Amino acid sequence: MAEIIDLMLHRAAIQATDEILQRRGLGYFLEKTGAFPFALSEQRCAVVIEVARRRSGASRSQRADASLRMVRRRLIALVAEAMVRVGY
Repeated sequence: MAEIIDLMLHRAAIQATDEILQRRGLGYFLEKTGAFPFALSEQRCAVVIEVARRRSGASRSQRADASLRMVRRRLIALVAEAMVRVGY
C-alpha cells in the first residue's frame, strides 16, 4: 500500500529542524540519561513535527510518519558524525 507524504509538512519539518539545530545545537535532541548518552528524545522530535504542522497549516489528523522518520534519520546521521569526530 502506498504512503501519501505531505510535502509541505515535510519541507516545514526540514526547516524547523535546521532552525532548532542552529539555535540549540544537537544536544537539544539528546536524552539526558546515563545508560546511553546518545539516545534521541522522542518528545523533542515530536516538537519539531508540531512546529512544522503549525507552519504548514497541516491538521493534527494528518499522518506525519514520513516527516518524523526523516527528522530522526537526519539527527542520527549528525550524532554518528559527531561521534566519529570525537573518536568514539
